[in-house]
Order: sequence, then structure tokens, then C-alpha cells
Amino acid sequence: MSEVAERLRSSLEIIAECEATFIRRVYEDLFEQHPKTAELFGGHSRAVRGEMVREVLMYAIEHNEGASWVEENLASLGDQHEVNGVTLEMYGWFVDSLLRIFAEVSGPDWCAELEGSWRTALELVSDLMSSPEARAQS
Repeated sequence: MSEVAERLRSSLEIIAECEATFIRRVYEDLFEQHPKTAELFGGHSRAVRGEMVREVLMYAIEHNEGASWVEENLASLGDQHEVNGVTLEMYGWFVDSLLRIFAEVSGPDWCAELEGSWRTALELVSDLMSSPEARAQS
């Protein structure tokens, strides 16, 4: 396991202790910062939203560890998101909310290096989910 992947996995241990709060706060933050995103999640239960957060974090770590299956899965997931009205800009909003709440729940364990590692990993996931057409427009 790479040093970065180990750092990411270790930071998830903090989140695991307060997972329900973390997930709730991510969506509260996202909806507060960007109210129009709430419409996209209106039909999803808290359990489904929680699974979405866990999934994106898992993809970020697995891709960082070199898992070959991640890119194909993310492309397919990105196609589904596009059909549901998710824009390229919204991926960045979600990453920003994740990072703000990571910092909030991690307290003194959060640092610039950890934020940078997560931002890089999550932005790569976002890029892999974006369609080639969407990337061309950015």
C-alpha cells in the first residue's frame, strides 16, 4: 500500500467513529452551500446517501492503490450521474463539502497534507466520472 493510500485509510478511522454525523453533515453542507443540489437527492434515503459517501471514499482509496477496475466503474457511475442531471461543477461542490466536513470532524488530526491528499484523490475520482464531453466544456 502506498504512503498516500495508508494516510487516506488512517483518516477514515476517525470518520468511522462518527460516520452517521459525518454523512449527515456532508449533505447539510452541500445543500446549504448549493441548494439546487438538494433536488438531486430528494428521492434518496439517508442510508442511500451514506452508501454514496462510503462508495466515493472507497473509490478514491482503491484508485490510489492502483485497482484496475475503478476507472471502468467510475465511467459507468458518471454516465448515471449525467443522466440524473449532475453537472461537472457539482462534482467540485461535493468534494469541497467532503473536505470541509472531514476537517470539522477530524479536529486537530486534520492537516494541510491530509487535505491535499484527499483533494487529489477525490478530484481524480470526479475526473474519471466526468464524461469526455463534460471535461471538454470545463
